[in-house]
Amino acid sequence: MSALPGWRTTTLNAAPAIEKHWRLPGFRQAMALAQAVADLAEQLNHHPDLLVSYGHCTVRWTTHDAGGVTALDLDAARHTDALAARLGATAHTA
Repeated sequence: MSALPGWRTTTLNAAPAIEKHWRLPGFRQAMALAQAVADLAEQLNHHPDLLVSYGHCTVRWTTHDAGGVTALDLDAARHTDALAARLGATAHTA
């Protein structure tokens, strides 16, 4: 996880997962990040949980079939970080 700053381990339906929360200027920007992650998910055929609210977007990756976090999740997290940076999102670690 040290290679993925700001990502934290959590659980999803009792399985290990990784998640990160971003702040953005408003709802449209948060939705833009969610849409960018959705487009990435379609390309990877690997779909995260997304939580969007005004100025916030949380992304949680896990591989349900494997019962936890795999290399695919870590790679998806790296891509998610790049998308968030392009959209001006700020990681929130509270």
